[in-house]
Amino acid sequence: MRLGYTSMELRHLRYFVMAAEEQNISRAAARLNVSQPAVSRQIRDLETEWDVELFEREPQGLRLTPAGEVALGQARDVLQRAHQMGEALRPFSMAGRQVTLKVGFIPTALPGLLAEGLKHFNATQPEVCIQIAEMHPGEQIAALRTGEIDLALPGAASAKVKAEFFHRLLRTTPLSLVVPADHRLARRRSVELAEFARDSFLSLEETRFPGREKMHQRLFKLAGIKPRVTLHASGLNELLGLVGSGAGVALAPADLRRMQSTGVRFLKLTRPTMTFGFAAVWPDSDHRRQVEALVDVLADQVRPT
Repeated sequence: MRLGYTSMELRHLRYFVMAAEEQNISRAAARLNVSQPAVSRQIRDLETEWDVELFEREPQGLRLTPAGEVALGQARDVLQRAHQMGEALRPFSMAGRQVTLKVGFIPTALPGLLAEGLKHFNATQPEVCIQIAEMHPGEQIAALRTGEIDLALPGAASAKVKAEFFHRLLRTTPLSLVVPADHRLARRRSVELAEFARDSFLSLEETRFPGREKMHQRLFKLAGIKPRVTLHASGLNELLGLVGSGAGVALAPADLRRMQSTGVRFLKLTRPTMTFGFAAVWPDSDHRRQVEALVDVLADQVRPT
């Protein structure tokens, strides 16, 4: 494939220029808000396509090769001309049409964060139409890859997801123990995981909520227990319903209490402790500017849990 001036290929040049300016992959990745492997991969793509080495990899960082020096000047010129073209066409970009952003979310994102964020965003960006769809995290990431949605609010983002997409941490929330209202420890304000060694645990389907099984096993090992995980729910509402019915107890982020559910209690987990990050995740796309404006608004809505 020959490199042209598509949006994806311009990204190759942006990453290369940033790496050349910083002379360091880690600093370049930080400025671009992407992972180090993503920057390295784009540079390798350019070197393979052009059949040259752009950098000398040295212990103290990167140093441009003679070919890299030539490429840097050309890359800056291409990016500048692409920017000038975009500015020249901007007056026509919204004429007669409206940008539509599709957002996937899990239920805990709707109250407060997403609802309030959309209210503020719609007031300041009337030319952008937001469509939202409730999806489990696994479905959201798949939809990002196919272009079905422009922004995902999946809760915690795995290292693999962070390496593939742009991401921003919006808020954090501690891990809680969710128990039936009539559980023997339901009146306690805080508990230790070891106290539930004989309880049946409920979890979420791995394909829908990737990483939950590893989380359980890691926490069980820290607590020195080996309880049974007896059921796997397909969604958060189902998980709370099963706990309320007495089917078992569950480990869940504390902000899950925002969802209306009867017959359950959320108990503070003191040992071991764990914090969940709630992230926004999005790809590089034609609507990246509008998506990042929405993410900025969502971040402004965050209040302590």
